[in-house]
Amino acid sequence: MLTDPPLPIGKVVKVHGLKGHLKVVPYGETLAGLGDGEKVTACLPDGSAQQLTAREVRPHQKVFLFLSREIDSLEEARAIVGAELCVHESRLPAPEPDEFYWYQLIGLEVVSSDGRKLGTIEEILETGSNDVYVVRRGSEEILIPAIYEVVRDVDLQRRLITVDLPETI
Repeated sequence: MLTDPPLPIGKVVKVHGLKGHLKVVPYGETLAGLGDGEKVTACLPDGSAQQLTAREVRPHQKVFLFLSREIDSLEEARAIVGAELCVHESRLPAPEPDEFYWYQLIGLEVVSSDGRKLGTIEEILETGSNDVYVVRRGSEEILIPAIYEVVRDVDLQRRLITVDLPETI
């Protein structure tokens, strides 16, 4: 049995169709790699978890449709809405150099190249051309494009990201 913690790869936002497909907003590209028979854990908002086996995973507009072997009705599917689909870290392929999984970045402190503390990455938005880091400090929020010209260093050991902010931010 795997001992590494489950990591979220997407959030179930609603039910789709009559067969119990789950509409899942992906966190990055990890959902695209799931195939028939692969196991995921539905981590429910109440803290409980349910093991699911993929029967079908396919892109649908900006989300994925996930059909599980364990879900036989629309009512059972509705009970999963709000859950995050999770996999164990050992199931994920190693990222390329200078690439990171979202779970590695969320929670990191962000500083400017001149040493100003900007806040913490609270979430990541997928925009199509590049991801955007949502950095918050108190009530302040900064949106930082995740591009090489802006993100200068990611230090996972120190849990720190250094950025050169464009003048428009």
